[in-house]
Amino acid sequence: MSQNRGLLCTMSLLVAIAIAGGAQAQPFYSVTSGGGQQQIGDGLPLPAQDQISAMGGKNGTGGPIGTYQNFPPLLIPVKNLAVVKQTAGPDPKKITVPPGVFRRIPTANGTTMGVKVPLLIGVAANNPNVLQVRTTLSFSGPNKTQGSMTFMAGARPNNKTQFAGTPLGSKAVYNSPTGVRFGGVSQTRIKNLGTIGLWVDLPSIPLPCVHTKFGGASRTDCKAKKVAAYPKTLAAAGGPAGNKVITPGTPLANPPAVYFAIPGTDGVITMSSAATLATPVIDKATSIGFPWTTGQISLSQPAALGGKENFHITGMDGRVNGVGTIQLVASALSKRTTTGPNANRTWLELPEPSAVLGAAAALAVLGVCHALVRRRPR
Repeated sequence: MSQNRGLLCTMSLLVAIAIAGGAQAQPFYSVTSGGGQQQIGDGLPLPAQDQISAMGGKNGTGGPIGTYQNFPPLLIPVKNLAVVKQTAGPDPKKITVPPGVFRRIPTANGTTMGVKVPLLIGVAANNPNVLQVRTTLSFSGPNKTQGSMTFMAGARPNNKTQFAGTPLGSKAVYNSPTGVRFGGVSQTRIKNLGTIGLWVDLPSIPLPCVHTKFGGASRTDCKAKKVAAYPKTLAAAGGPAGNKVITPGTPLANPPAVYFAIPGTDGVITMSSAATLATPVIDKATSIGFPWTTGQISLSQPAALGGKENFHITGMDGRVNGVGTIQLVASALSKRTTTGPNANRTWLELPEPSAVLGAAAALAVLGVCHALVRRRPR
């Protein structure tokens, strides 16, 4: 009887291998995990989240999120039952991703997919010219205007390529393995679903700061400009090398300034009241973007207001014979008329479900064998 059980386990294992092999041979896959994330400088992740975390730094010990190969929490999720196509042939195989596979649409109550979405974050610790940011942006990629995106070998420029940005001195350097250069062009669609804006600090204001309107003893200097920061339709990061996206900086913020109360040092305003401002702030942004790659990107923005920005981010193609996970990175260099320049990063992860199917089959076999072993006579 024990020999029969052993034979059954062996046959089950062979069946599991056949299932995994068959899944691997199929060109279309339904993807249920993965995601994306963006970040402006080291102070504003999009979608909003804590900008300094254990996911940052070379060794994951704290710092700007997503540096080196530490992918941040990917808050732009994969749409349910999204279908992608992987071609046959040698590795690295082409992957075709239809529009809207990566999509995040926040709801009115500040949650998406059952997870609380922080719509307001303080960034004063990382940018001395900005107090806080409030954002309700939706994301969809690839964007429907440009259609499906095919990531493939050779779609990136040379093995090592340097791009100039804005202002003078900023640069993005792409490094890809020789003969591979896996990646491609795919821009994310961005849409404003509500309030988009930031509150600009006056550098002479020390925090905490509570205006006399809110009980501050003598702090009449607790006044900040309010800046509207509306996006264009497409993000620059992930687009063709050197593509340029310019935002209009309008409509203007209303009110143009506020008296505020900030009880701590994080920059989050707990109370505010409309204030006058002689000249409303128009914060136009010019961004120069570059494509996706599984290689490494080094970014330098020496003129960032919060201090010189240097980032290193790395993608990965972990597939073997088409089975595994692809992690892609992209970048953009930007300059804003009021809040200054930044080095911007974007991450994307697309697991191949064939690997998930193979793992599920193997676990099923282990479960069967374990049950049979437990039934073995003592």
